[in-house]
Amino acid sequence: MADAQPQRPRMFEITAAEISRLVACFYARIRAHEVLGPVFGEAISDWPGHEAKIEAFWRGAILREPGYEGNPMQIHLANAAIKPEHFPLWLELFRDTANRELKPETAAAFASLADRIGNGLSYGIENFRRPEGAPPVLV
Repeated sequence: MADAQPQRPRMFEITAAEISRLVACFYARIRAHEVLGPVFGEAISDWPGHEAKIEAFWRGAILREPGYEGNPMQIHLANAAIKPEHFPLWLELFRDTANRELKPETAAAFASLADRIGNGLSYGIENFRRPEGAPPVLV
């Protein structure tokens, strides 16, 4: 019998319930945000379904739970209303929500991960949408 693959450790200490609370609070704030609210509102018709998918994404990334199916880069690229300048607003709101809802060390770790992902999505969008022959975005 083959040995089972060892489970990768969590990225940092957080519970599934804390992730759920953060996602719910964050998206409540997104819906009310003057710039991001309309962008999200046009793209999302099923808020509970969207939040469940995002919770699964974070549980997979942090807790190493299976269940998330999707490609965030493709989803964000497919929506022309999403602009690179939205990501700093998104990340600022995410960081503030994490600081409000989580212990300081957990909030810092979660925000750092969100920064890496958000910056990667922003750079990806800039590079995929850049005009033919334009230099790539590196920073």
